[in-house]
Amino acid sequence: MVLIAVGAVVALGGLVTFLVLKGLDAADKWSSVLSLFFTIGGFALAATTAFLTRASAQSADHAVTGGGLHQVRNVQGDVVITAGGPAAAVPPPAVPPADGQGGGTQSAHGARTGGGLHQVDGVGGSVRIEPPDPTP
Repeated sequence: MVLIAVGAVVALGGLVTFLVLKGLDAADKWSSVLSLFFTIGGFALAATTAFLTRASAQSADHAVTGGGLHQVRNVQGDVVITAGGPAAAVPPPAVPPADGQGGGTQSAHGARTGGGLHQVDGVGGSVRIEPPDPTP
C-alpha cells in the first residue's frame, strides 16, 4: 500500500514537471488528451467492477452470537430453521482467526457462535436445519 502511494506521488510529480516544462498552451492541450484517457480508464474500471461483483453477497464477518448462525440464499422451495435450546455462551476462539479468509458470496470470517454455523447457497430443493436431539 505504501509503494502504491509513493508511486502515485512520483507519477503526479513527474506529470506536473512535464506540464510546467511544456508551457501553458501545450500543457492545456496535453491535459485535455490525458483527461480523455483517464476518463476511459475510469469507465472501464467501473464497468469491470460492476460485472465482477455480486450485490447479493452475504456477510457475517466477525459476528458473535450466543446461538447458531445461518446464511441461506437462492433456495428454490421451503426453508425451515427450527430454533435450538437455550443460548449458550459464546466460546472464545482457540486461535485468533486468520486474516483474508472471508469473501465470496457468503462469508463468516472470524465469526464466533455458541451453536452451529450453516451456510447454504444455490440449493435446488428445500433446506431444513434442525437442532441436535436434546435427549442424552
